[in-house]
Amino acid sequence: MRRVSVLVCGERMRGDDAVAAEILAALPATTRSLVDVRDLSGLMPDDLLESTGPVIVLDAVHGPPAGTVVDLPLDRLDVLVESGASPGSSHALPLPMVLRIVEHLAGGLPDGRFIGVAGTSFTLGASLSQPVSDAVPSAAARLGHWIRVLAHPRTAVRCA
Repeated sequence: MRRVSVLVCGERMRGDDAVAAEILAALPATTRSLVDVRDLSGLMPDDLLESTGPVIVLDAVHGPPAGTVVDLPLDRLDVLVESGASPGSSHALPLPMVLRIVEHLAGGLPDGRFIGVAGTSFTLGASLSQPVSDAVPSAAARLGHWIRVLAHPRTAVRCA
C-alpha cells in the first residue's frame, strides 16, 4: 500500500473556495486513514516535488457551470485550461506553469489526479453555494475512489 498525498487548495472563508476542505471532510475515516493531507492556499511546484508518492489536488474551479465536478489525471490538466476553465484558488503561479516547472525539475509529474468543483461565489465570509454544496458527495465519492486506486495500484480497477 502507498500513502496518498491530498493537497487541499483554497480559502475556507471565501464561499465556494472552501469546497476542497468540504470534500475531504465528507470522506469516511477509513479512507482518510490512507492519506497525508496538506492544506494550501495555492499550489506551488514544491508542493508536488515534495510528495514521495501519488498526489491528489483538490480545488475549486472557475469556468464550468456551478456544481460541475472536474476529475482529471494531473498530466491532463491542460484540457481544463484549454477549455477556458481554471482552478479557483488564488495561486501565486498559474497551474500550467506549476506543472511545467515540476515536469522540468522532476522529469515528469507524480502519479495523481485533480478533483475540483466549479464554483460561483468566492465572496469573503460567504458559505458554499447550493450547487457546490450539492456536488460535495459526488466529488467525495470520486476522491475516495482515486485514493483507493492510488494507494493499492495493483488491486484496484482504474477509471479514465
